[in-house]
Amino acid sequence: MGLVQREMEAAGLSTTTLSMIPALTESVRVPRLAGIGYPLGRPFGQPHDRSGQLQVLRAALATLESIGEPGERVDLPFEWPERRSEVRIHPEVPSPIARLLRRKPWLLSRLISRDVPG
Repeated sequence: MGLVQREMEAAGLSTTTLSMIPALTESVRVPRLAGIGYPLGRPFGQPHDRSGQLQVLRAALATLESIGEPGERVDLPFEWPERRSEVRIHPEVPSPIARLLRRKPWLLSRLISRDVPG
């Protein structure tokens, strides 16, 4: 994502990234970063919460104006309303890769390095 954004910025288009893992996203040097403390898979909030989702969207877009220098980060002030253990991710049936990684978490590093088991 950072590479694409840098190319877009070079062409005169401003970009920002909304990230639930801002420390990791910073490592790829995106031009602008809006960090949010929401669970993975829910960057804009709870399903069917139009008002909350619009607030997050507007705050993320506001970073296009509020971040002056490329490479800066703004942590958005939103807090997830439930305990992490109560978050239901859709779909409720995990994908095959998610099931595999739950059974064999050590395979994640191989997956990242594209050394996928047969």
